Amino acid sequence: MNKKLQYILLTLVSLFAINANAAPMAYSVNSDSGNPGTQDSLYLIDLATGGQQRRGTLISGINTRIDTEGLAISRDGTLWGIDDDSMTLFPINTASGTINFLDEIPLIGLPNGGGNDFGMTFSCNNSLYITSVATQTLYRLGMDGSSQVVGTVGALGVNISALAAYGSPTQLYGLGNGLLQNGSTDSPNLYRIDTTTGIATLVGPLGPQASIYNQGGMGFDTGGNLWAITDRRINAADPSEILQINVGTGAATLIATTGEVGFESLAVAPPAACGYDYYPRIPTLDAAGRLLAVFILLFAGLTVLRRRYH
Repeated sequence: MNKKLQYILLTLVSLFAINANAAPMAYSVNSDSGNPGTQDSLYLIDLATGGQQRRGTLISGINTRIDTEGLAISRDGTLWGIDDDSMTLFPINTASGTINFLDEIPLIGLPNGGGNDFGMTFSCNNSLYITSVATQTLYRLGMDGSSQVVGTVGALGVNISALAAYGSPTQLYGLGNGLLQNGSTDSPNLYRIDTTTGIATLVGPLGPQASIYNQGGMGFDTGGNLWAITDRRINAADPSEILQINVGTGAATLIATTGEVGFESLAVAPPAACGYDYYPRIPTLDAAGRLLAVFILLFAGLTVLRRRYH
């Protein structure tokens, strides 16, 4: 094999390695932070390390959305949020965290006054599912804001404020809340939810690697791995934890902690394993980072080759 061909192959292998090893990224909002100037902001989070990049406050017109506890990515790659204070659904600018107030959709037929602590996820057919802690109910939410009870009101039977869907037919999972309002243990477990009856069935407890938490967010990556982030602001300063959850047992593995507190939502990827090929992904390395990594790997390879030929 001549040198030129070796260089070309080395470059291609370098590019493949960078894409294959890129860490999963996700969006979250620190809706329960309380840190002046940065609370209620959109963050891009490296799930492998807990590293975070603040994108900006969730502002619609002149109003900050102060209780956005549900995030999900639709099939076309749009990031959507749902806010329990304003009772609205909206697309979010992922570069700035801003919301076009003309795009906000009022929610219809859901309890007002807070306490919904919404979980939210899109399925492969782009159905939007949400949960409400206030009613312990699963809903289908229309893009006009209308809501339809799945099964019966109260069918969940447990306080679930995080949802994640995967595959076709839809496999729907919920994360139980960690603590009740009085501070006693609630339901820190993984549940599977029937999309016809709205009934939640216990998969299993998260286990000892998940620290005590209030609420959380959850989402699948395109490879079928289930991720969660938990709000541990019990003593006002406990950082959020990033967990990977076994969908067969419910057991959680602690992966990392964040530098910020109060994350209660997680959007990792558009619906996956749906039978179509194109999935808009959250960026991992930007173009400059990829190019730099290519040059570093290429330089290392050329150095090795040069030594072999001299």
